[in-house]
Amino acid sequence: MELTPEEARERCREKGWVTQYERVATMVGKREDRVLLVEDHPTPTGAEWMIRQYAATSPLVERAWREGRRHFFLLRVGRADLSLEPSVRAAGVERVEVVDDEVRITHAGLAGAGVGAALARGCAEGVLRVKIHEEGGGSRLGRGTVITPKLRRLLIGVDDTDTRERGATWSAVDVVCRRLEEEWDGELFYSRHVIVQLYPGTPGRTQNCAAVAVELGVEPGRVEEAKEEFLSLLSEYCFSDCTWVAFWEELEVPRSVVDLGHAAKLRVVELEEVEEVIEREGIEVVGLGERERGKIGAVAALAFIDRPELAARVPRSLPRP
Repeated sequence: MELTPEEARERCREKGWVTQYERVATMVGKREDRVLLVEDHPTPTGAEWMIRQYAATSPLVERAWREGRRHFFLLRVGRADLSLEPSVRAAGVERVEVVDDEVRITHAGLAGAGVGAALARGCAEGVLRVKIHEEGGGSRLGRGTVITPKLRRLLIGVDDTDTRERGATWSAVDVVCRRLEEEWDGELFYSRHVIVQLYPGTPGRTQNCAAVAVELGVEPGRVEEAKEEFLSLLSEYCFSDCTWVAFWEELEVPRSVVDLGHAAKLRVVELEEVEEVIEREGIEVVGLGERERGKIGAVAALAFIDRPELAARVPRSLPRP
């Protein structure tokens, strides 16, 4: 049985007891060998149970974590046989496919996890359609393939938009991303916003010495357009002559960038160190001012998109990732 999201919602309303996922998005890098699945769970704080079950059950799940109600699964493209077992391996991903402009993910689960595997996810914003192989519920197995648009992951680091008199980098970047998401009307997904605390002893800092990393999902053919519009909107809120922006399009952040981000929390990083990393990894950087100071924080911020808890810390030493 194949359903549109509206048909899935109607089926949920008829049943009465099925809660609906709110948002599903799938992002790929340029290589398209892995998929970052992002889901907004319907419960107030998200389901840590689901994260643990998926990580334990499916070899296709490289990493699973939760940020509030938003769930993240880093998945390998491929197929796996699941040995489902109540309580300990009750749900997981059976298959991940990237087909033309679509991503197709097959979930399987026992009992309530089976309802989430098919019908509940099929209701979400961002879903094109869902194929329900087995509906699940009670003690039955549920299986479903959730089909979503393929989005390119666009990671953006920003630093130094403000002065001592006015502006706020974290807030300006958030406003820009929200404007983009609204103006693109569903063809751009604003996934994450992470405030990155950098070394407080940095000379020339405005006050708190924080940069920002954000994650967007963009239709692959419109990535360059998204970059241009982001820069154009951000320029409206730049009051510093040191503003820089860094762009990265893969799912994995290079080790050299992670090391740079780590260093930028602990000491003053020299511009030459950043230039070396930019050249080695092919990071795209754009300056919106005359001076280069913000380039350091913009690139360093990329390191913390998947580590918001470390991004916020100002310890004397940080654990190595």
